[in-house]
Amino acid sequence: MSDAITEAKKPGFIPPREPLYDWGLAVIAAVDLHNDGSHPNAEDGALLAPKGTPGTIVRIGHAEGTQIPVYLVEFPAGVVVGCLEEEIAPADGRRRGVPGVMD
Repeated sequence: MSDAITEAKKPGFIPPREPLYDWGLAVIAAVDLHNDGSHPNAEDGALLAPKGTPGTIVRIGHAEGTQIPVYLVEFPAGVVVGCLEEEIAPADGRRRGVPGVMD
């Protein structure tokens, strides 16, 4: 096997996927958001934000070990929840974008 083929098969750096939503965007919870054990101020399984609760994206990061965007969303009473894209929706009702596709 040639060196070029061997090099092509080696895993390389995969950049993080661009998030669909921006910091500061007003969103709503698209589903009931329950504590998965990562929220220190609530019991496991506690309802943190019911479906339809308004919030604001206050930070965007990526899930550890993945390239998936995670949104920190502040809901009423200062409750901050880490959300995936399928768990939130823009509050203005606009449709969700598609990574790598321009509108």
